[in-house]
Amino acid sequence: MDGLASFDPLLDKLPKGVISKGDTVRFKIKVDLKCTPNEAYLMIKSDDDTDYKYILMDRKEDVCEAEFTFLSSGHYFYNFKLNYNDFCVYLSKSYDSYCVVLNSKGDDFFQLVTKEQYDCTDSLQGGLIYQILVDRFCRDGKVFSRQPLILRDDWGGKIKKNSFDPLVINREVFGGNFKGVTKKLKFLAELGVTTIYFNPISLANSHHKYDTADYMTLDDMYGSEADFVALISKAKSFGIKVIIDGVYNHTGSDSIYFNKYGRFNTIGAYNSKDSKYAEWYRFINYPEVYESWWGIDTLPSIKRDSESFHNFIAGENGVIEKFMKLGVFGVRLDVVDEISDEFTKMISDKVHSFDKNAVVMGEVWEDASTKISYSQRRKYFSNNELNSVMNYPIRESILEYIKSKEPYTLNFTLRMLVNGYPKVVLDNLMNFLGTHDTPRIFSELKGIAGGNEALAKCYYKIAMCILFTVPGVPSIFYGDEYAMENNDGSSRGCFDWENYNNDIFNWTKNLATIRKHKVFAHGDINVLFHSNGKFVFERFDTNEHIVVCTNLRPSPLKVCLKGKYVSFFTGSEVSDFSLNENSYDILIEIKE
Repeated sequence: MDGLASFDPLLDKLPKGVISKGDTVRFKIKVDLKCTPNEAYLMIKSDDDTDYKYILMDRKEDVCEAEFTFLSSGHYFYNFKLNYNDFCVYLSKSYDSYCVVLNSKGDDFFQLVTKEQYDCTDSLQGGLIYQILVDRFCRDGKVFSRQPLILRDDWGGKIKKNSFDPLVINREVFGGNFKGVTKKLKFLAELGVTTIYFNPISLANSHHKYDTADYMTLDDMYGSEADFVALISKAKSFGIKVIIDGVYNHTGSDSIYFNKYGRFNTIGAYNSKDSKYAEWYRFINYPEVYESWWGIDTLPSIKRDSESFHNFIAGENGVIEKFMKLGVFGVRLDVVDEISDEFTKMISDKVHSFDKNAVVMGEVWEDASTKISYSQRRKYFSNNELNSVMNYPIRESILEYIKSKEPYTLNFTLRMLVNGYPKVVLDNLMNFLGTHDTPRIFSELKGIAGGNEALAKCYYKIAMCILFTVPGVPSIFYGDEYAMENNDGSSRGCFDWENYNNDIFNWTKNLATIRKHKVFAHGDINVLFHSNGKFVFERFDTNEHIVVCTNLRPSPLKVCLKGKYVSFFTGSEVSDFSLNENSYDILIEIKE
């Protein structure tokens, strides 16, 4: 039955991928000439519809075609029904987003329609992101502590040296600061970095700063506002942009807004029901019991519909405006699925009022194109709210490939991204293997390798080859470039400035030069082979063609090339060759 008909949304739908309101799409299914259907229908409905629209398809020899004009933005779902003399079948979506022929309707294919075309083609595309937790990156000059923070004098010391209590651990700081980052900008530029993504930098009484105490004030342990502006200015001279973390779902309980411990000279929501901030929070039993993020009482949640908070963040003279005027290029929205679409759009509009190419990145751990939270389909892309997201699916897929030695999930993820993410967003994604919320990637790979460090290095190189060449922008969590490992189980150790210059660092620094090829900014991708531990794909545009090959199985990968290619790693011209187990290569076509 599978041979009766076929459909591939990446090949048989024009235009492929995401479209904008008002666009017309042509759908084409291929049918068996020996058993052609009497009728074929495109079945399509929006997310809000209960019933499908049935559109009779035109039959032309071995294909059936239909057009549909999408008059509204949103999420659409479609299937195909084929009627034969005495039976009917459906062309539905398979697990890996190809098609399967069924006797009854299966999973729908997905079509995303944006409110308008994205106008953001010169944002992060083609570059390299570097994520910095300021306290742990570099310390320069004198740093003075303040209560309740505890300044340690053993840079790089064990995270749990003094306590196993997470609250105490969160208050211990090592003194990394803005001047330290500024001092290392040349190092970052030589690594190929084009964007720095900072974890939160506003005043907060923890090392991580996700418990904001004052949005409008930079943390004084990091330095002054002048220090930060100087950092941004010097970064620009190196061609490096700066984006910051926006934590707008919750504040700290130890803040000027809540003031649970009376540390601030304000009337916080905890201190009085008449506080001007009281409306931001939801109390269950005032003042001790209140809604908080994941039940953590140091992080009281902001009401999703708090208009005064929304205006404070994204309104006139608000937080977003302040930091954009300081020179930042955009904002990463922490736990964006916890804040409303309306608020997200308000933030986005404010950011883009400064620069249409500025980045508004969402922290989304799943497929952001079909994400549902609070029982609502999110409009991140259909409403043009986000022009980038953290690409957790690619991280998980690369790790799954390393663990299982099979690339099926990786192939599925790439197909999902190409089909469901607007092209501009796809090219602007933050692709990573590690962040402050995950274990150190080399520690994970070492675990997969059973402690074999040499094998872990092979895995690292294969994973990084994929990360640096798939659509989106590779991101390095500070220290991962030299295979930094977990410290007492924490990914948030200090950068080792005495011992970073190792073989992995030099290999990663060399790999980063691949990003100079313009094909990685806006080029297309096509998976050529994904089976038996072998994964091969091409990146191409009108000017360049690059082939990426990896193999995790004992049987060799035999590569047959049409044209002339050079290996990125050896610089040697490559003809037909075999790629052995735990090996990789990136092949660049030589244009005549």
